[in-house]
Formats: sequence, C-alpha cells, structure tokens
Amino acid sequence: MSKWCLNVGVLLGSALGVLVCSKPIAAQVIPDNTLPVGERSQITGDANAQIDGGARRGGNLFHSFSQFSIPTGGSTYFNNAADVQNIFSRVTGDSVSDIDGLIRANGTANLFLLNPNGILFGPNALLNIGGSFIASTADSINFADQFQYSATNPQTAPLLTVSVPVGLQMGANPGQIEVQGNGYDLSVSPPLASPRIVRSVNPEGLRVPIGQSLVLIGGGININGGVLTAEQGRVELGSVRTGQVSFDDSFALSYSGVKDFDNIHLSQQALADASGGGSIQVQGQQVSLTGGSLLFVENQGTQVGGSISVNAVQALELSGTSPDGGIRGGLDSQSVGIRSGADITVSTQQLTLRNGAQIAAISFSSGRSGDVTTRASDSIQVIGVSSINPSIVSGIGSSVFSSGAAGDVAVSTRQLTLLNGGSISSLTYGSGRGGDVKVNALDFIRLIGQSSLSVPGSITAVTLGIGDAGQVIVNAGRLVIQNGGAVASSTLATGRAGSLTINARESVEVSGRPVGPGLPSYVGSAASIVPESQQQAFGLPDRPSGSSGDLTINTPRLSISNGAIVTVNNEGTGNAGTLRVNANSISLDRGGTITGATTSGEGGNLNLNVRDVLLLQNSSQITTSAGGNGNGGNIQIDVGAIAAVPPENSDISADSVNARGGNILVNASGIFGIQPRPQDTPLSDITATGATSALSGAIDVTTIGADPTAGLLSLSTGLEDSSQLIGHGCFADEGNSFIISGRGGLPPTPEQQLDEDARWSDRRRLVVTGGGGHRDTETRRRGESVATYPRVSASPSPSLTAASVTEATEWQVSSIGEIILVANPPSPVRQNSLSYLTVCPEN
Repeated sequence: MSKWCLNVGVLLGSALGVLVCSKPIAAQVIPDNTLPVGERSQITGDANAQIDGGARRGGNLFHSFSQFSIPTGGSTYFNNAADVQNIFSRVTGDSVSDIDGLIRANGTANLFLLNPNGILFGPNALLNIGGSFIASTADSINFADQFQYSATNPQTAPLLTVSVPVGLQMGANPGQIEVQGNGYDLSVSPPLASPRIVRSVNPEGLRVPIGQSLVLIGGGININGGVLTAEQGRVELGSVRTGQVSFDDSFALSYSGVKDFDNIHLSQQALADASGGGSIQVQGQQVSLTGGSLLFVENQGTQVGGSISVNAVQALELSGTSPDGGIRGGLDSQSVGIRSGADITVSTQQLTLRNGAQIAAISFSSGRSGDVTTRASDSIQVIGVSSINPSIVSGIGSSVFSSGAAGDVAVSTRQLTLLNGGSISSLTYGSGRGGDVKVNALDFIRLIGQSSLSVPGSITAVTLGIGDAGQVIVNAGRLVIQNGGAVASSTLATGRAGSLTINARESVEVSGRPVGPGLPSYVGSAASIVPESQQQAFGLPDRPSGSSGDLTINTPRLSISNGAIVTVNNEGTGNAGTLRVNANSISLDRGGTITGATTSGEGGNLNLNVRDVLLLQNSSQITTSAGGNGNGGNIQIDVGAIAAVPPENSDISADSVNARGGNILVNASGIFGIQPRPQDTPLSDITATGATSALSGAIDVTTIGADPTAGLLSLSTGLEDSSQLIGHGCFADEGNSFIISGRGGLPPTPEQQLDEDARWSDRRRLVVTGGGGHRDTETRRRGESVATYPRVSASPSPSLTAASVTEATEWQVSSIGEIILVANPPSPVRQNSLSYLTVCPEN
C-alpha cells in the first residue's frame, strides 16, 4: 500500500488534466469499541503505529480492531507487558488485512491475528516477536473453558477469559491467506556428487524465533514466492472451509473436527523451512508446489529429525525446479548430524510428481536419513525430468552420502505409473547401507520409457559406494515394464546388491527398448557397468566388484520379450546371484533373456518352477554362462512342458569360457523343439559346455508325468473275417459284457476301412452260464468321465434253445459315452447323438 494516483480530467472544456497523488498511507490500525472503556486498544503514530492498552486477563491480552493493515516499510508495535503469554487481536470490520511491513511485540508472547475477511502478507512483511505467530481467517478463537473470542460476534469484557486457547472455529465462508515474496535464497553445493541444499543465514519473509510455531489457517492458502521459517519449531498450513481446528500448547494442529477442506498452493520458489529438527504439516483439499517450491527440514549435530507431513484430501501435485535448475521442488529432508533426519509422510487420493520434482530424505553424515512414506488411494504418477536441467529426474526416494544409512521408502496406491525417467529409489553413495524400497499397487504398476539422458522409469535400490544396497519388494496386480523401464536392486561399485522380490497377482510383462539409445527393459539384482560420464561424475570404478543379489518372481504369467532382460548377472568381478521364478507360464520371445551370467565371477543359479509351459522363441535365452575363470551357474527347471522352435536358436545354457560348465536339471512332461547338445549350434540348444569336454557340466533331462502310451493294450494286428465270428441268433442272456478297447473298433469286414467313429459289430460266440454268471463291476476312467461295466466269470456253456426276445435294431452313444441298445429309437434322433443301425440275422 504505497502510493495511489488518479488522473482526473478538468471539466468545463479545459484541455488540461490534473494528476492527484496521495501521500504514503498510514498504518490502518483502527480500534473498535467492543472492549470496555479503559481497556480498548490505543493507537499512536502514523506509518509506524504503536498499540497500547487492551484488555488484560491473566496471561492473556485482548485487542480488537475494525481495521488492521500495515503499509510497505511501515510497522505496528504491540507494546505489551513482558509477562503477557498470549496476545489476541481480532478484526471485526469488513476489510482484508494488508500487511507489508513489520509486526513487533515485547517479550515471548504468542501473537494471534484473526480476520475472517482475509489476510495478505506482502513481500516486505516481517515478524519480530518472541513467541509463536498464528494468523487465521477463522471466525473465533476457542478456549479451554468454552469461551470464544469471536470476530463476527464480538463479546463484552466480562466474558473475556484467563483460559488457554485450544482451537479455531471456521465460519461459513472464511477468507484466504496469501503470502507474497521473492522466493527462497538457497544454494546447492556441490551440484551433482553431493546435492546438499545450503540454507540462507538470514532468510527473508515471515520468521518466528527458534522453537516457536508459524501457523496459517485460512479458507484457502497461497504462498507466492513467500518464505516461512520456524527453526526448530513448527510450520502449520491448513486450508479449511468449515469446521473446527484444534491445537495443543505447541500449536500442533488436529483436523479431526474438519470435514471440508480448501486448497493450498505454493509457487515461485516458495519455501516452508523448519530446520533444526522442526516439523511441517500441510493439510488441504488440493495441494500443489510448483516452480521449485519446497517444504524443507534439515537437522544438524544432535538435533532430532522432526517430520514433514502433507495430507491432501483430493490431490498433491509437485512440479518443477528453481529457475537455474539447481534445486528440485517438493518435499526435502536432510540430515547433517548424528541423529536421524526428518521422516516424510504423504497421504492423498492422487499424487503427481513431474518436471524434476521430488520427495526425498537424504543423509550427509553418520545420521540415518528419514523414512519416506507415501499413500495415494487412487493413483501415483512420477513423470519425466526437469525441463531446465535434464539430469534432474522426478522421484520419490532416500539416499546416503556418508556413513549413515538411508531411510526406507514405502509407496502404496491403486495405480502406479513411472514415465520417462520418473523413479522410486533408495541410493547409497558412501559406506552406509541403502534403505529398503517397498511398493504396493493394488491394480497395476507401469514403468515406461527413459529420459533424454537414458535414465529409466524405475523402482530401484542402488549402491554407488562400499555400502550395501537395500532390498526391493514389489507387490502388484500387474507389473508392466516397457521401453527401457527397470525394477532393480543393483551395485555399481563395491557394495553388494540387495535382494529383489516381485509378487504380481496377475502377470509380469517385461518388454522392449527405449526409442533412442539406452538399455532395454530390465528386472534384476545385478552388478552393472555404467557409462564413463557417470563413472566420472560419481567417482565410480571402471568395473564393479560387488556381488549381485537374489531375485524372486511369483506370478501366474511371466512374459519377457523384445530384448528385455530378467537378471542376476554380474558385469564386474563379483559373483552372480540366485534367481527363482514361480509361475504358471513363462514366455520368452524376440531376444527375451533370463540370465545369471558373469564377466569373470561365478555364474548365478536359476530355479524356474513352471506349472504349465516354458516357451522360448526367436533367439531367446536362459543362461548362467560365465566368462573369465568363473564356473557356469546351475539351472533347474521344473515345468509341465518346454517348447521352442528349432531353427530360431533359442538356448538354455550354463557354459564357461575358461572353467567348468554348470549343471542343468530339467524335469518336464514334455520337451519340444530344443534338445541337449555338446556345444552351441544355430538350432535351439541345451548346453553346459566347459573349457574342455572334461569340464563340461551335466545335463539331466527327465520327462515325468503322463505317458501318452500308458494304459494301452497290445492288440493283434491279424485280420479276421468278422462274418465267421457272428453267432446266428439273439438270445436273452444275463451277465454279459461289452467292452471297446483302443481308439476305435474293427470294421464290420476286413475289406472296409476304419473311420473316426468307434463302430460296434456283434461278434460274440454265444454262450450261457450254468446258473447265471457271477456279476461284479469294474470302473475305468475315460478322460474325466467314470463308467461302470458288468464283468462275468467264464464257465462251460452248453447250447440251449434261445428264448425269444425283441431284437435291438440300433445302438446309440449317450452324451456321457454310454452305449445304449434300442429297439424302437425315438424319432427324430437328436443331431448330436450317435446312432448306428444293426440287424440281427434270422436263425
């Protein structure tokens, strides 16, 4: 509120104009008359106003104003007694508080500013108070004795209280709070190898003393380049439409009485800083941090970690970096002491990180970095890199640059998408252990594409130092990795890779390469060589010496295609890991690979437990081959069937260049298109070749389960004239049986050819039993059907005169395979029944 000017045209035909300018506006701090006479606020001064008086009740001092604003460069000084604990100031008029100067108070009193119409803090707004600062557009302040100090329903002096404040009551339409500024003054040193954020010694903006709280509660909060600082204290941002907000004596806010929230926006390098072990809590409907805006907590020395907590009912969006690309916007926790860093917790429905933003907990010392926990009931998207600095990727993670350990990373959602370099990770650059990464997605996880610098969309735990990488656990309905995406626990240096476990309720699909240069899609716990530029940037060795970890995949269907890799290999000097897959089916196509190969160490071990089929096509591979002096690893495959196309050169190999080949054990019901050979050929092979034939490994292929020839009878191949086997006469017998063996019957005569139907011709030599045959039953299995047949014991059969019976003229096969003899078949016969005409010759 500096100057305002108005150009007024001179009337009555004058051609001249007059420029009317006001002088600088004085502080608009105007008391009302709601407090008792003698206890009302008294204002002296102009642009620099001093406030005396007020109503004193115990440690509480009450002020009431019809207007409260401070011009640019001006000030307002609350001249309270030093023993006052709380100063309560309310605005009962209808104007917004426009504060672009200094607010001062004596002693260590907490200062409350209540204006339901709205509060604007300009870029020159400053605080010089001894306690906490609470600014709100609520209607009233609630006290422990049920008293309310209301700005919309002012009370008289007898109702003022000595009780302590316990909350804020929002009205039906609370105003907004806006904090303007020029953005933070932070730096990064050094920029790549150790990206520590260095704080400004004397930050601008709203700042409270060490250990105190800075609280903004309104019907919408906008921090446009503003800086909020509460070192070793609390920063609380709450956007509430209706309801009651409660707090304790440290002004930690609770929103249990709120059902309707409003939005919070931080933009243009806005900063909320509670370093020194403090805490930040943000609560709103939709929360966004853009333009490099940051929630930041750093602890030093013996300071405790603190916390960063964001609860966005509908959505949280983090986007962008500082204008020079040096500082990533988002949520950032740093530990440079011996204590653990601040934990970061996010709860929302939809979470989006893009354009280089991050949620990160980092340790630069012996202290452990904080844990990172994100929960999004609907979806999480982590997309791309900074448009200013393409080496900065969007990500969620933890890392350690010294002897401290990295914190754990936990991500839970329904649908998770990581695109074009977006990552979830835990990294160790020093001697400390990396954190564990656990990702749960009820529906699916999609990791697609790489950044322009070949950084994949990924879920990773990686060591770039002597510390071991953490483990990775992924639980999902479906896991889809395409165009260079990756899920990995890896070593790039001397530390060991961690274990990787994937549980996918429906399927795991790993496919393809990026559009440009870069590695193929990848799942593994391995030791890898990175490009020389990254080796120089991070001080990495030419070849890693750490061992690979173990990989376990549990899923009904595993598909690996278009050059994608599932691996526990080792490209350095260490040994490969162990890979286990439990699946109903595994498909490898167009160069898809499962590997535990090494450059010089011992080959890994592969254990594939496949219920149905393992399919290899188009130069796919399963290999534990070893280079250098390492022995080939072992491969065990328990599978329903293995199928490959011989000329497509899909191989299963456990070879060794200079040492002993590994052993391959295959238990299968059938193996098609691939077979063991002493060495690799252009066909589909199973090989365990060593440096010499004596060093070749063993290949044991066992076919188990159903034998297609099992249970078949050896039938005579001699031909008979069936006319010589026909008994003349049809007699009424008991205890006889009818059995068809094999896949078809004999033709009625030797001259006729067989057809696909099982024909029946009565060739019995007619006999009768002396006293009726002994009858029992025999049960046989035909596919899934079970039929019961009578069985008769043989005995001498004297010829007797046949009794007259009704002749069967046809026989039919029922829907369950039973043979039925009929004399008068129904008409018409059903289309799907088999009926055959038979004639009983006359005697």
